[in-house]
Amino acid sequence: MLHDDGGPIIDLEGKVVGLVNNQINETFVPSSILHKCFDFWRRFNCMPRLHLGMTFSPIKFLDPICIERMTRKHNIDSGLIVEQVSKESHAEKIGIRKGDVIESFNGKHISTTIELESMLIDMCWDHFDQRKKLNTEKDVSVKIFDATKICQRTRNLTAIVSDRGEDIVKAMSVL
Repeated sequence: MLHDDGGPIIDLEGKVVGLVNNQINETFVPSSILHKCFDFWRRFNCMPRLHLGMTFSPIKFLDPICIERMTRKHNIDSGLIVEQVSKESHAEKIGIRKGDVIESFNGKHISTTIELESMLIDMCWDHFDQRKKLNTEKDVSVKIFDATKICQRTRNLTAIVSDRGEDIVKAMSVL
C-alpha cells in the first residue's frame, strides 16, 4: 500500500512552486509563503503567526450561483467566509460569527487564504521589526459583512503573535 504525506510541487520548467501536505486536507503552500517562512526563521529563529481565533474559506470556492446572489444582493464578490469562531476568542467577543464575511484586514482586501497567510506573515515581520516579542497582542482592523444583520462594520481585532499552533475551540450549540 502506497502512503504519501506530500512533497514539492514542480512546474513544467522544473521549478519548485509550492509544497503539498496531505496530512492537513491536502493543503497547498505556495513557494512565496515558504520563502517568507524561511526568511523569517533565518532572521528571528522562530515562525510566528497571528492567532485570529477563526477559520475561513474563500467566497470564490462557493457555488457560482451563490457568488452571483451575494454580488447582486450585497455587492460582495470576494472575501473570506468565517467557518468557525473559537469559543471565548477576541473574534467572538467583538461579534464575529460563523457565516460572516471578512472583506479586509488593515484596509487591504483579501480573497484567498493564501493572501491572508502572506499578509499575516508580513504583519508578524512588522511586529518583530518594532522589537516586539512573541506571545504579545497585535491589533488588526477587520472589515466584516455581518450575514445576520446584513450590514458592514469595521472592528478592531486583538490577535496574539505566537509561534505555537492555533487551536480553534468550538462553542457548544444550543438545540
